[in-house]
Amino acid sequence: MKQVLSLKRHRGIVLLQAMILMIMLFLIAIASFNMGRQNTIIAGNMQHKAEVLTAANQAVEKVISTTTFIDSPSAAVPGNTVSYDVNGDGTNDITVKLNPKPCVKKAQIIKNAELDTSNSNDMACALGANQNLGVEGAVTGNSLCANSIWEIAAVAEDEATGGQVEVTTGVGVRVSADNAQNTANICP
Repeated sequence: MKQVLSLKRHRGIVLLQAMILMIMLFLIAIASFNMGRQNTIIAGNMQHKAEVLTAANQAVEKVISTTTFIDSPSAAVPGNTVSYDVNGDGTNDITVKLNPKPCVKKAQIIKNAELDTSNSNDMACALGANQNLGVEGAVTGNSLCANSIWEIAAVAEDEATGGQVEVTTGVGVRVSADNAQNTANICP
């Protein structure tokens, strides 16, 4: 009789051990699911950030691809805003604003002596240079052109996620001396 009672007690312990093992396996499965889900979210966020960064760089390239920003920095792109439809659904997903407008960070007037007269670009800088001999301060040796470094800043924002990226790019451009010295174009 004692052996029968002993077997019944062992059956209860096995059931308890099986339940504990099942609960542990369930918790491991839940933890694995959550880790996989978090990795997917992280990868998605990285993709959104890359899309916003690409949109900001595209806007900067759009500005640089024309010379409009040199003559009229506030009209580099209409309204200083560009929108992009990233997923092709017909709705703009990312808005890029040029803030502040493109401006001259540094400019240096090119001296006439530094021009190569066999180069057509340099000839355009030398044409029309007045030689006012005998007038004090008139002969400076400056050409009509300047080497300038422009700063173009773009802030891109993803409308769906609210993610923002700011890109600042510098570009070297030969411009007229008037554009380089225009106080409206100089960075604050």
